[in-house]
Amino acid sequence: LTLFAIKLWYMAVKRVQHAELMLVERLGSFHKVLTPGLHFLIPFIDRPRYVHWRKMEPNYNNSSTKVRSFQTDRIDMREHVIDFGKQSVITKDTVQIDIDALVYFRITDARAAVYRVQNLPDAVEFLTQATLRDIVAQMTLDDTFSSREQINAILLSKVQRDAERWGVTITRVEVFSITPNQSVCNAMEK
Repeated sequence: LTLFAIKLWYMAVKRVQHAELMLVERLGSFHKVLTPGLHFLIPFIDRPRYVHWRKMEPNYNNSSTKVRSFQTDRIDMREHVIDFGKQSVITKDTVQIDIDALVYFRITDARAAVYRVQNLPDAVEFLTQATLRDIVAQMTLDDTFSSREQINAILLSKVQRDAERWGVTITRVEVFSITPNQSVCNAMEK
């Protein structure tokens, strides 16, 4: 009996922290958004909506980071960063290069971020990768080296428009590494 009472209390009382939101579904459909504070739900009728999420966790002993995936019932409203690793891209003059970039984004509409896209971090990452490939495919190798800021600006403007429908604001896109493959590097040295 006491175990049931504890479970009931756990299901009924929800505390939402600062910079977090929680979506509540009533009998399987959206009911309301819980803002920071203490809230009471109807057990077995109201349930928090769980979402798939991932975040980068830095290893403070060295410069590496680890990406952790998890299910959560909280929507973090702070700015998030996604590092999608080295991306092989072919330029206009058919040279293969590796580009490494970061995407910074913030959720502005939690309901849209959960209900309009299945997996928000992956959607933002894939949208950015596809757009980056498209931009670099229209540039020559020399252009990619000399116009990193231009790539960032074009990428931000194109990705921002598409991400808005998901309730997300892309705050910054940063291309920080452009590396041609080894054969191109050897040819450039000669």
